[in-house]
Amino acid sequence: MLASGLHLCFWAFLLPGSSFGDNFSHCHRAHEDVHVHHQGLEMKAGHGCNRSLHIEPGQQCPSCTRATIQAPYVVMATYERDLCKATYALNSIAKYDKHHNLGNIILLWVSQKPMELYAARIKHMIRMVARTRQVTVKDLSPKFRANAGWLRGWEVQQAAKLKSASIVPSEYIVVLDSKNTFGRLITKRTFFTECNQGIRQGHVVIDRLDYWTKDTYYQSARLLGVPVPKEGHWPESITPAVWHKATVLKMLAHIGESHHLHPFCDGPLCAAFKVHTAGEARATEFSLYHLYAHHHADFQCLHAVRKPSIDEDWNKGIMWLWHHHGQLVTLNHLSKRKTLPVTFGAEAEALKRYTPRARRRAGKHLERLFRRAGLRHKPQTEHAFQAFYQCIVGGPLYEDMSSMTKSPETFGRGPIAGTPRRMYLQTLGALVAAGLLVAGGVIVWRAKSSRKSLDMSMVDQEEVL
Repeated sequence: MLASGLHLCFWAFLLPGSSFGDNFSHCHRAHEDVHVHHQGLEMKAGHGCNRSLHIEPGQQCPSCTRATIQAPYVVMATYERDLCKATYALNSIAKYDKHHNLGNIILLWVSQKPMELYAARIKHMIRMVARTRQVTVKDLSPKFRANAGWLRGWEVQQAAKLKSASIVPSEYIVVLDSKNTFGRLITKRTFFTECNQGIRQGHVVIDRLDYWTKDTYYQSARLLGVPVPKEGHWPESITPAVWHKATVLKMLAHIGESHHLHPFCDGPLCAAFKVHTAGEARATEFSLYHLYAHHHADFQCLHAVRKPSIDEDWNKGIMWLWHHHGQLVTLNHLSKRKTLPVTFGAEAEALKRYTPRARRRAGKHLERLFRRAGLRHKPQTEHAFQAFYQCIVGGPLYEDMSSMTKSPETFGRGPIAGTPRRMYLQTLGALVAAGLLVAGGVIVWRAKSSRKSLDMSMVDQEEVL
């Protein structure tokens, strides 16, 4: 889950070299027609092609780790606005998961509108990836409409992703969002260690995470009835993420929630996700799982923390690109590097507070990333670029410049173009307040020193008299 829904994100590993003895070319049916079966609330296409991940002989691993696991199923929640970017994400799996280190795919249609209204677009979306594996689309719109009075789409998505563990046959689940487009080969070590432990990204201790993310862990700890760890390295609440299926089901039972997809919530889960005011931090599906796995599961047997090193910050770890001028610098840097991130993409309307010029520059950088990943041809027209921008980012591209420069929310010119004015005003206010406190302290200190000197002088005069 994402803090404000207004940022770009990149997720990258510097992966070891890939060598595979298995040949899964028979799973690819590039020239076959894909038959999509649509019946009731389910759409299915493609053929399953199961693969097992093995621990290499001689590898030193904890005795409790599994020597062989099934390739993890992929779970992705989407809806009508994200169909275009989800198509890029699924096509990238078809392109970069040549050795089937990911299993079949389950798509959760989380919308108030029925899936059948978008059946043609969904069939187009899954057409390419269904030639490499089985794709199942679950229509959750009837249950969503039944809860539409108090639940929003992204809150339902969180519950649906957790409860999808009840229909996934693999031991592990890789959770993706529509924006997670792959740019590099998916290897056996993209999501698992040499000992078949699911990889959990770790950055810093919880207290050093940003305020919103840190608070999601505290909210989750309250629901789970566990303390918040002060040590260890913890991830942001983002995708991709690796979950252990049995641990997810145990966590739902622990909080008194059923594991069934229908209904979405019959316990405290949805109330824990419900945001009442803008910017409020609540529990997320990821913070809940990470904390529960840490406290209630044999973590070393199931997961391993991968901590990126400082000198690899462009190729490893998770790079958050928020609303500040450095965002464009980072995006430009990534688009020109020789090695692409493992996944990249943009959150919905991530650039809406930027000036039109800055939005266009960011869109061009993103387009370069997609072209270099082999997922897009260079557009020949301005209309094609605008369509791409609406697909990946969304929101206005060419808004009136005068309204942007006059807006109290945004800086319109200079090196900080497109930066929220509020952020700078808050920072400036904090600096001014700190300066006033220091100045006040100096004045008080000098006044006390002067008074003490005056008192000493009076004592000396009395002694002379």
